[in-house]
Amino acid sequence: MVGKVTPNDMASASVVPTIMGLNQYASQNDALANAIDAKEGNPRKPFVQNEAMAMGDYFEPHIIALAAQRLELTDVNTDYDSAFFHKTLPLAASLDGTGVGSGVITTDTSRGIYCMNADQIDITGTGIIECKLTSNPIEDVPAPYRGPIQLQSQMMCTGHKWGAVCVLYRGTTLRIFVYKVNETLQDQITEAVIDFDRRLRDYDWYPVLSSDDGNVAYPRVDDGADEIDLDALDGASELLSNLVRAKRDKSIAEAIIDEAEAGLKEILGSHESAIGTVGNHKVVVKWPMKVYKAQPEKVTPAKPARVVRQKVLTVKEL
Repeated sequence: MVGKVTPNDMASASVVPTIMGLNQYASQNDALANAIDAKEGNPRKPFVQNEAMAMGDYFEPHIIALAAQRLELTDVNTDYDSAFFHKTLPLAASLDGTGVGSGVITTDTSRGIYCMNADQIDITGTGIIECKLTSNPIEDVPAPYRGPIQLQSQMMCTGHKWGAVCVLYRGTTLRIFVYKVNETLQDQITEAVIDFDRRLRDYDWYPVLSSDDGNVAYPRVDDGADEIDLDALDGASELLSNLVRAKRDKSIAEAIIDEAEAGLKEILGSHESAIGTVGNHKVVVKWPMKVYKAQPEKVTPAKPARVVRQKVLTVKEL
């Protein structure tokens, strides 16, 4: 296994789904923040490989071997220890493997082969083999962040005309999703990469999609900045009103919950459960015992002083 070989301060094939806003596990601003940190020479967060990643590394050569066998590929190569760079775009790609095919193939579900963007695909010549391992349910179409967009980006960087996303689902089912070049999608990738590169140069963050995403995009306070008048900005007053109202409602709801739980606990007493009716539905209330396993004493390690931006807005009514 070869580790990451693409630069961190530019778009890479594996990150393209994220900068296109198609990765449910990371935001566009996450990708941009990582690239800015690399550009500024800031130390990267320590990489911690979890069990799923370790299993992916372990099974990768086996997935490649089995996919190559089913596609009847020759000259399989997994020795790619350097990145491929696009001729004109600020885009790089790394490869799990390649193989040389021959002839035209069609979907063959008995062998787990699916032609994805054409009824038949010519796999003559060198093609890319991209491996994935997941515990998610088996898919007829892999999620955008599980290989298809990455593969098109890899083809853009290498010039190869076909490739396969090979996904091992839950350790039991291998599906080989074969693609030819998708010019429309590659045009969209081109636009996303150019926009990402501009944002990286200009420090222009993507629109904030969540409260946590806001902390990614704006992690520091400019002490010299003037106070913003929200009343003077279109839509800002409505956002503020919604926030204040929601916090009030939350406080009221928490008080109601506490009062209701106190009353029901008094009714339940030593009983574990009760049943009642709310509207047209029966509702079961349970107050069971909870078992905690013994745990060794833990000593919290020392932490250096640091300054980070508060995650939740403080709202004070004047």
